[in-house]
Amino acid sequence: MSNKNIVVGITNIQNDPEQCGGESNCKGSRPPLRYLLGIAIVFVLGLMTITCNNGGGGGREMFRNPPEISSRNGVLHANLDVRFAKVKIGDERVTTRVFNGLFTPPTLRVQPGDLIMLNLINNIDQMTNVHYHGMNVTPLSPSDDIFIMVTPTGEFQYQVPIPEEHPKGTFYYHSHAFGLTEFQIMSGQSGTLIVEGELDPFPQLEGIQELVMNLKDIQIDSDGRVPMDIDPGAPTNITLNGQVNPIIKIRPGETQLWRIANIGADHYYPLVLEGHTMFEIARDGNLHNQIVPIPPGETLLLPTASRVDVLVQGGPEGVYEFIDLPFDTGPAGDNYDGATLAALISEGPAQDPIDLSTLSFPQVENLCEQPIPQNQKRTIVFSESADGNTFFINGKEFDPDVVDTSVKIGTLEEWTVQNTSEELHVFHIHQTDFQACEINGVDQDFVGYQDTVNVPYMGEDPNFQGPGEVKIVINFRNPVIEGKFVYHCHIGEHEDNGMMAVIEAVP
Repeated sequence: MSNKNIVVGITNIQNDPEQCGGESNCKGSRPPLRYLLGIAIVFVLGLMTITCNNGGGGGREMFRNPPEISSRNGVLHANLDVRFAKVKIGDERVTTRVFNGLFTPPTLRVQPGDLIMLNLINNIDQMTNVHYHGMNVTPLSPSDDIFIMVTPTGEFQYQVPIPEEHPKGTFYYHSHAFGLTEFQIMSGQSGTLIVEGELDPFPQLEGIQELVMNLKDIQIDSDGRVPMDIDPGAPTNITLNGQVNPIIKIRPGETQLWRIANIGADHYYPLVLEGHTMFEIARDGNLHNQIVPIPPGETLLLPTASRVDVLVQGGPEGVYEFIDLPFDTGPAGDNYDGATLAALISEGPAQDPIDLSTLSFPQVENLCEQPIPQNQKRTIVFSESADGNTFFINGKEFDPDVVDTSVKIGTLEEWTVQNTSEELHVFHIHQTDFQACEINGVDQDFVGYQDTVNVPYMGEDPNFQGPGEVKIVINFRNPVIEGKFVYHCHIGEHEDNGMMAVIEAVP
C-alpha cells in the first residue's frame, strides 16, 4: 500500500522528502542538531498558552490515574490535539508541546479485535506523528506507519485494527518523528495504551484496584521550556503521571495491579518498593508463564520504553517509599540522580490477602528452544562515534529510504545484538516481540516475551570478553506485520542521532 500524499498536511518521509521543504535532511539520517530545521517546518503559529493543572504541585497530592478513553462497540474514537500548553511539574510551570493540553494524556483502553480511530491534529511548529509502541499491528498506513509525518496545521486519521489474538497488557503511544523523538517525548507526547483482558486467566484477581503509572522525565530551562538541545545527563524532573512524589493508598493485605510504564525520553528507572514484594506478571504487554517476585529492597530495572505489570499486596500499617535509585549508564554514558516517586501508605481495615500461589498462568512457547537455520541468524552491532554524538547500527546511520534488513514472514530469527560502546543501549523492534535467551553468554530464565531489552556496554562484565551482547529470538510468524518498520535503540538521543534501521517483512 502506498503512503505517498495521503492527505493535505501529511508527508511520508520514506517516499516524499521534498514535502519537508526541499531539505535533504528530511531523510532523518543526521543528528537532530544538524537537521532539526529540515524536519521541523516552522510556521508562525503564535503561542497558545493553555493553563493546565496537570503537575505534582506543592505538598503531597494523592496519586491520580491518567484520564481515560475507552472503546465502545468495537471502536475507540479519540482526538489527539498536539498543541502548546503550560503545565505544572512539581512547583515549576513549563510551556511545552503536549497531547490535549496534558503532560500525561489520556490512557487509551481497547479490546482485542477493536479498531482504533485516532485523529491527530498538529498545532505545533514541528512535524509529528503517533507510534503504537509494542502493538502487534500492521505497519501499513493508515495504521502504525511511522514514516508518515503530519506537518504543522495538518491532521491525520489513524485507523489501527487490533487482531483478535493480540496480546493483552500494557502498551503506549508516543511521537516517533525522525530527529525529534527525544524532544517531543520529553515535552510530553506519550501516553498509555491498554489492551484489556490481561487478568482474565485469574478469577481470583477480579475487581482489584488498578493503578496506571507513567514514568516520564522532563527537563525545564530557565525560560520555562523544554530545551531543544537536550543533555540526557543534565538535571531532570522525574514524574509519576506528571505528579511529583504523590501519595498512594493501600489497605493491609489488599492486592493492587500496578501498570508501571517507562514512557519517557532517555531515563532508566531502577525501582525499589520499601517493605513490599512486587510480583511481576507481565512485561512489555506480554503475560508471563509464571509469577516473578521482586522482594523488598531488590531492584526492578526499567530501561527506556519498558513496561511491567506487577501485583502489590499491602503490608502492615505504615508509610513506605517507592523509589527511583541513582543509575549510571556507563563510562561514556550518563549518570541519573534518584528520586522518591511516591509514598505508599498502608492503612484502614485489613483485607485477607489473595493467595498468589494459586494463579495458573497460560503456557508460553519457548522460542529459545526452537531450531533456527543458520541463514536466519544475524549479528546487529550498536556503536557510536568517538565524541559520542553520532550512533550507528552495523556501521550505518539511519536512512529511512534504505531497507537495512529483510525478513520472511512465517519464520523465527536469532539475533545477536552487540554493543561496542562504553554506555548502555536499549534494543527495541516494532510490530513484534522476542525472547531474550542469553545476556553476555548467560542463559536467561524463561518467563515470557518482551519488545525492549537492555544491552550491556563493552567491559561492563569483567568476566565477558568483547562487546556487550544479548542473544534474542524474534517472532516474525505473524502475517499482520507485512511491510516496513524499524528497530533501534530506544534512548531518544541515540535513535535521533542515527541508531535506527529499517526492516521489511515480506511473504
